[in-house]
Amino acid sequence: MPIMSKNPFCACSTPVGIGGIAVIRISGDGCGKIIDKMTRIIRSADGVSSFSQMRGYTMALADFFDIETNKVVDRVVLARFEAPHSYTGQEMAEISCHGGNAVKQEILRLLLSNGCDPAGPGEFTKTAFFNGKIDLSSAEAVMDVIAADSQRALMAANTQLNGRLNAKLASTEEQLYKALAIIEMIVEFPEHDDTPENDEEVLKLCNIARGEIDSLCKSFGSGRMLSERMRIALCGLPNSGKSSLLNCLSGYDRAIVTQVPGTTRDTLEVELSIEGIPVTLVDTAGIRKTSDEIEAMGVTRAKKAFEDSDMVLYLVSPDTNLDSVIVQLNELLLGKKADRICILFSKCDSGKNSEEEEIKCACSKLGIRNFISVSAKDEINVDVVKELVVRIFEQEGAFASQIILINARHYEILKEARENLDMAIGALNDGVGVDVASSVIRLALDRIGQITGKTVSAELVDTIFSKFCIGK
Repeated sequence: MPIMSKNPFCACSTPVGIGGIAVIRISGDGCGKIIDKMTRIIRSADGVSSFSQMRGYTMALADFFDIETNKVVDRVVLARFEAPHSYTGQEMAEISCHGGNAVKQEILRLLLSNGCDPAGPGEFTKTAFFNGKIDLSSAEAVMDVIAADSQRALMAANTQLNGRLNAKLASTEEQLYKALAIIEMIVEFPEHDDTPENDEEVLKLCNIARGEIDSLCKSFGSGRMLSERMRIALCGLPNSGKSSLLNCLSGYDRAIVTQVPGTTRDTLEVELSIEGIPVTLVDTAGIRKTSDEIEAMGVTRAKKAFEDSDMVLYLVSPDTNLDSVIVQLNELLLGKKADRICILFSKCDSGKNSEEEEIKCACSKLGIRNFISVSAKDEINVDVVKELVVRIFEQEGAFASQIILINARHYEILKEARENLDMAIGALNDGVGVDVASSVIRLALDRIGQITGKTVSAELVDTIFSKFCIGK
């Protein structure tokens, strides 16, 4: 998909609002001549007098002025990037100016009135993709880097931005192209190449590719938590210490805490990072039967939070009895993975629950395996709770050395490619014929190309980049 010829385009790449500085980006052949009209170099690396004379990757101090009035708008720093070794592959410039709204708007107005077009959403990165500077999966990771709000989310996004997903998919493609090459030989020269050994080699290559795709798909559980946040619900009977634990984990008094059961009547969400994992903690109303209409609505929302969470911390206070815990968990656990639930024996600073061992035994029969005694007041074992959060997160297939799939579009495409390969493997195992296998292998390759950009349509590219911010 070649880049269409057009005027240079520009946009402010720093956020809306007032700041110390702002950066305005211009890309396109001829952008230097446009900047020459409106700048007077004060000091430069080589003593040059215009932006166009500057060497690539150097900077200069300059006055930016209105050519009609000759009035200086701002004193700026100019940076020049030469084609093809720029972000977009075109001639590029960056203008660092003061971060006031009036300054940014005036510089953009002058650029637009002197030959630049306004950049569309993601136009700089889209141009980089069209010019072969970046593959599509890496381009999409740009927004994931920008949106990352935890260390692990940033690491996962940077892994894709640096091309590791593309390299992984290239390895998968290589296996499938080798399989197709063998199939072509079998079809063209069946008398020589239609042998059990060749059939087994095709099957082996398809299984390798299928395994690589399956590994990526399995990582999406963790990837989804990184991109959408891991939801952890704090549940239990009234006055079991849920709000106190939320305040402890979040580091400030976000929830109201009293000794009165039923103080929390609605779900309360707090976003934070636990050991580099982006988390949404959901404090819920104490679950119990009540005739209070408002509290009953809170209980309904608490049950919904239990169902929708990736992990549940179920708090049991020292005065909670066995029967009330088991009756409630039996009701809540319908359809919920028990390995995602941890029983927290709360307020352990004030004593131990007299039925703790019985509660552990009964909960174990329900499939619950995690039990921790905690105190939000004295921060006892809070670090153990955090370690459990990491362990539950990593159960979804996230490991430090692994590529984590964080993009839902990529996941859906790779699921389809995996299904294609299942069909190919089934056809080979059933002896249906290599022609059937060949057609679905090509479909799998086509799907993979929708991630790397090799077989993506122009319409899909426009859709993808329309979600980008302007200036990137």
